[in-house]
Amino acid sequence: MADGREVEVLDFLDDHSRYLLYLGAHTRVYGPTVVKAIEATAAEYGLPQSTLTDNGLVFTARLAGAKGGKNGFEKFLEQHSIKQKNGRVAHPQTQGKIERFHQTLKKWLKAQPPATAIPELQKLLDEFRNWYNNNRPHRAIGRRTPSDAYFDLPKASPNLSSPKTTACATTKSTKLAESPCASPEKCAT
Repeated sequence: MADGREVEVLDFLDDHSRYLLYLGAHTRVYGPTVVKAIEATAAEYGLPQSTLTDNGLVFTARLAGAKGGKNGFEKFLEQHSIKQKNGRVAHPQTQGKIERFHQTLKKWLKAQPPATAIPELQKLLDEFRNWYNNNRPHRAIGRRTPSDAYFDLPKASPNLSSPKTTACATTKSTKLAESPCASPEKCAT
C-alpha cells in the first residue's frame, strides 16, 4: 500500500477461459483464508474438477514434512473429490497462465493511484476483475473476453472426466509499498 503496510492478493483463474473467478486483497493469506475463498468461489461458480497451485503451505502440506497430513485446502479438495495438482518445486512456469495474469494485474494496478487501505485496494481489484473478465479480449482464447469463453462452454464437475482445471495462486508482497498496487515489478509471486 501507499503507506508501506503488508498486503497479499489471492486469485483463482479458470485455466481454459482465463476467467478470473476470485480476486481478493488480504492483510495476509493464511490457510483458512484460502479455504473461505474457494468455498465462496465454489458457491458462486460450482466446484472445479481440479486445481493447479504452487507449493505454498496454504495450498499443500506435502513438502512441509507433514507425512500424510493435510491442510485445510487439501481437506476441502478431498472432501469434494477435486483433484489437486501442484507445480514442480522452483518451477513457476508450471503455473504460467496465472503468472502471466499477475503481470497483467500488476501493470494495470501500477497505472492506478496507489491504494491506502485494504478496502480501497479491494475496490481497485473488483474494478480490474470486471474489466479483465468482460472488456479485455484475450489472444490465447481467440480474441474473446474471458467471460465469453467461460460461459460459452459447459463446466466439468469433480466427478466428470473432463480435463478442465482451475488454477489458483497467490501474489505476495512483504510491504504494501512493494505491492502490486504501489510498485508491481517488485511483487514476488
